[in-house]
This record gives sequence, C-alpha cells and structure tokens, in this order.
Amino acid sequence: MVGTGLIGGSLGLALRRARPGISVRGYDPDPEVAAAARERGAATEVCDSLEAAVRGAPLTVVAAPVDRIPAVLEAVARVVARDGVVTDVGSAKEAVVAAGEAALGGAFVGGHPMAGSERHGIGAADASLFEGAAWVLTPTRATSSRAYSRVSAMGQAVGATPVAVDAAAHDTLVAALSHLPQLAASALVDLTASHADRRALLSLAGPGFRDVTRIAASDPDLWVTIIRANREAVLGALARLGTKVSSLTGIVEAGRWEDLRAFLASARRARAELFAKPGIEAEPVTLSLLVPDRPGVLAEVTTAAGGLGANIEDLRIVHSPEGGRGRLELVVAGERAAEMLAAELEARGYHPAREALP
Repeated sequence: MVGTGLIGGSLGLALRRARPGISVRGYDPDPEVAAAARERGAATEVCDSLEAAVRGAPLTVVAAPVDRIPAVLEAVARVVARDGVVTDVGSAKEAVVAAGEAALGGAFVGGHPMAGSERHGIGAADASLFEGAAWVLTPTRATSSRAYSRVSAMGQAVGATPVAVDAAAHDTLVAALSHLPQLAASALVDLTASHADRRALLSLAGPGFRDVTRIAASDPDLWVTIIRANREAVLGALARLGTKVSSLTGIVEAGRWEDLRAFLASARRARAELFAKPGIEAEPVTLSLLVPDRPGVLAEVTTAAGGLGANIEDLRIVHSPEGGRGRLELVVAGERAAEMLAAELEARGYHPAREALP
C-alpha cells in the first residue's frame, strides 16, 4: 500500500478484516502517517521506503494524491515483482492510465473506488468505507487478464462491486457525479457566508442546507489537486450547470410556475429512480463467453458495451487450466441491453450465452 491516508488506510483495514491472514505492507512519505496506519491496524508492516514495500508484492495499490500518481508509478515499475500487478485509486483516470501503461504495460489497471468522506487522513479510515460502493476499473487493450482479475477480486473482497469503464468516460462521469457537487456545495456555502447577516442566516440553517453543503467541509488542497487533474471534464460540467441555472433564472423571472413545477417534478422522479435501490437498477442478465487470453479482449468487450450504452454491473474472468483462453462472465443491467450486447459480440466473432444468476 503506497499511501496510507483515508483511502489507503481504509483499504488496509477492510482487507485485513476480510482476509485475517493477509500481509499488508504500508509505505507513506510521511513516517507519522505510516506509523499511525500500523497502530490502527491498517498495515501489518510499515516500510521506510517505497522500494521495500513494493518488492515481491503480488499486488501494489498506489493511494497517493492524483497529481503524484504518475511519478509514483514510475518508481513502482523499477521494483515491482515479475508477476506483480499494480493499480491506483485516483479520481481522475486518463492521465494516470497513460502513465501506468507507459511504466508497467499490461501489469497496470487503473482503479477508482467510488467511496470517500469529507474527512481525510488515516484518522478517518474506516473498514466499511467500500461496502456497497462501485469500484471502477479502466482496462485498455494492453491490460492483462491477470491484472484485471486480481484487482477486481480485491474490490469484491472489501464489499465493493467492480465496474469496467473507459478512462475518458470515467472522467466525464465523475466530473458530474463528484467534482461538480463539491464545487456547487462550496459555492453555496460561500454565497451564504458572504451575506450581510451571515451569523443570523447560518443560525437558521436547517437539515436541508446541512445535507447539501456537507461536502464543503472537505480538504481544499485535496480538491484543488483533483479538479486540476480533471480540468476539462469539470469545465464541461460547470458549463452545463450554468446553462441549467440560466434556464431556471428565466423561468422564475417570467413567473412560469408550471414550467418550474415540471422541472422540480422531473428532478424528483429522476432522483427516486437513481436511488430506488442500491446496486443493479434493472433486471441483471449474465452473459458468458469464451475469449482468448490476450491483451485487448477486455477493452473490446467493454468498448462494445459502452457504444451501446449497456451498463456492465460486474465482470469476472475464469481462466482455463489448459491456458490460452478463458471464460468471461458479464452481468448486464436490463434484458434489452443484454440482447443488444450479445448481438454485437456475436458480430465480433464471440459466442455469448445467457446464464442464470446464482
């Protein structure tokens, strides 16, 4: 574990709880943070160098600030085990994936657990942080099946659901789902705090205001790093939000109350659908297909799914004992999406079969 703050520390705690006999070697550039990780039980051993932590490890997780990850991956590449696998937990993926593959080739697969907290540091680490969360993986044509399987198994072990997503698509999605809400919450607090009657106004704040602005308490240095790493996607999300706010301004100025009601009702329905139940939103369908064990297969399948708008909720590779090929199992959300993906894969020379979920 390279980096033992909130995410690295939480992952160490979660892995040790899930696999009591596991060995977790931790390294952090701040020795006090590393020592705290060992005291909290997030690491079984603390190393005084990155090289000592990584050498011989079957899996290395880089849990550093996203702007430092490329340099860390270069250092990891110099000492990683021959059959070692490397992943990261950065919240912006395109640049990180490019750097990881340049340094490590198919042994690297980008990752991003969709979990966190407005708190930060090893003191906020929580073994249950990843339970029920999506663990985004960003395989490419170069990604080895060994790397994908190993990191996917780690995510499942800590209670998360691995989801394969293209790196560029990931960055666009998290700009809207995570980065924009952070900026919006901070802007709302700043707007309120600059009011002439600030103290009186804040004393009247109810649970709605507190809920909407909770994440404004997050570490500003961390968020500057994240926003800078995903700048273009964030700018696009801000522009779309600006357009929406301008539209609402026009509605209210003109007194178009039925339009306002329609907007609010639509948002209410959308939120109810988004959060109606955790996990898979549509009926899950499992597709199973034999695939050659070579780089590029995962990327071909996930790219086909992305082009159709099919959501892969889970993905598993079962290797053949004879080698050379394996069985790829996809859990797809929705009958129609599964049918379209099956037809597309058939056209690409695969032979997917539908299987009943266990």
